[in-house]
Amino acid sequence: MPAAMANRASGCWLYPLLLFIETIGTVILCWKGVPLYRKVVNDPTSYETRERIWIWVLAAIVLVQTGYWLRYRIRPAPPRLHNALLGHIVLFVSRVSFVVATSVFSFVFIVNKLAAQMDAARYVLTVAALFSLFCYMLELQRFGSALIGPEEKY
Repeated sequence: MPAAMANRASGCWLYPLLLFIETIGTVILCWKGVPLYRKVVNDPTSYETRERIWIWVLAAIVLVQTGYWLRYRIRPAPPRLHNALLGHIVLFVSRVSFVVATSVFSFVFIVNKLAAQMDAARYVLTVAALFSLFCYMLELQRFGSALIGPEEKY
């Protein structure tokens, strides 16, 4: 067995593991961020950081960034599964995750409703969380395209 095939066979678990790590981070961002986003959109003056949400956000950012950059550096091969329907669903989830990031960005930075309540550190953490969602979206695009297969990429 050539060395390249042996590495591929022994590393077949690495891509799903790194994608899972990124997914856990993204789920934490959504679990903690979406309720806060809804609350603040309804009443921007209600924004307070009494909760320990920023610890969760920081942990989520670390998970997403660790999974993404390890995958980027190591470049494990995605699974050889080809399923056009599943690939399109993954691409759809990729776009939806970026819509969430875009809506948060527009509310915080364009509409600027939280300027009085947010300090520089919270802006930096918000940008880092949005960048993490962007990285996750890119990873889902790669994965979805791999699932669709080489001849039907759009």
